[in-house]
Amino acid sequence: MLREPHRGGGGSERLIVVSNREPFEHYREDGEVLVTRPAGGLVSALHPLMRRRGGTWVAWGSGNADFEVTDRDDGVRVPPERPSYRLRRVRLSTDEVQGYYTGFANESLWPLCHLRLEHFAYDPRQWEEYRRVNRKFAKAVAQEAGGEKATVWLHDYHLAQVPALLRSERRLRLHQFWHIPWPHPAMLDALPVAPALVRGLLGNHLLGFQTESAVVNFLASVAAFVPGAKVNDRRASVRHRNRTTLVRAYPISIDVAAFERLAARPEVQAEARALRRRLLPQKGHLFLGVDRMDYTKGIPRRLEAFAAMLELHPDLGGRIAYLQIAPASRSEIPAYRALERRVVAAVEAINQRFGRKGWVPVHLQRTNLDAAGLAACYEAADVCVVSSLMDGMNLVAKEYVACQRDGSG
Repeated sequence: MLREPHRGGGGSERLIVVSNREPFEHYREDGEVLVTRPAGGLVSALHPLMRRRGGTWVAWGSGNADFEVTDRDDGVRVPPERPSYRLRRVRLSTDEVQGYYTGFANESLWPLCHLRLEHFAYDPRQWEEYRRVNRKFAKAVAQEAGGEKATVWLHDYHLAQVPALLRSERRLRLHQFWHIPWPHPAMLDALPVAPALVRGLLGNHLLGFQTESAVVNFLASVAAFVPGAKVNDRRASVRHRNRTTLVRAYPISIDVAAFERLAARPEVQAEARALRRRLLPQKGHLFLGVDRMDYTKGIPRRLEAFAAMLELHPDLGGRIAYLQIAPASRSEIPAYRALERRVVAAVEAINQRFGRKGWVPVHLQRTNLDAAGLAACYEAADVCVVSSLMDGMNLVAKEYVACQRDGSG
């Protein structure tokens, strides 16, 4: 039996956002429960909306003290300083996280969608964990909706089975945004459960991607893996089991004005000047890369290119420097640990070969920066290098341009 819904403000129809990552995380440190907002584009983009609109955000409760602060229905009002919406946390065991998140989502779907088959692995046990966790998310959404009208906005590749599980809930409008690329069906064919993956997403009323090419690839995948589904390429829609799914491209962007205001702060300007003085003792050009430590970002090749530039143009010695911001990511996966070792070794080799007293060619920042620190880096850099091997919609380029107040970068 479903409980009465927990109401949000700001509209006649409730909004329920669903994602793997939660917007706030409670953790225990030195006997005290603290709260933090995890870094990441999804949280940064959606939290301001939820704060204004109200509603419910359903996510995995990943903090070690998350369930010490929730009510009997695993919910808590956030943000802590001025609560404006409800965070409903989903309880996951260590095995479920390993199978659903580390395993199927990040060792099967992530490399496949980014065309990195050398990192692709499939384990049917991980797929079963993924389905089990998706059922938990679907149950939490249904409980939060409580049989009333609601718009359910699902996010990303962690929740591909949830829409089909919820489609029988007639009062729910189901929308999903897939934040990473969608591969051609010939590539998707490497995944034994591709038909189930596609059918799960057809539970949505509206399915969004970053690019038109992803829309084309998804429609082709429906035709390849779902017999009986009627694909209308002209309308970019699919008719399956007496229901229609619209498929659209919605390139994501940033709050440009917020980045402009941030870059204009006096303390950010001062930090940018100090950064240039530290990395470039004499006048020159500062290069910048901002990425997670991920094999899709092309960081080793970028370092090879920078080293080649120094080799071909020795006169640039002392006049250029490269700052690579690359926080560790998914370190529990061997491919990511190997990548981090490779990048660290490449940076050390370049600095040993080309560096000299008073000048270090490459600087590697392996921890996250806050928004102000990142804006200072954008403001300080003369060149921002975005060279992902495969990406959904890289927002670094937009953030960099927004922070270049004089348009010179």
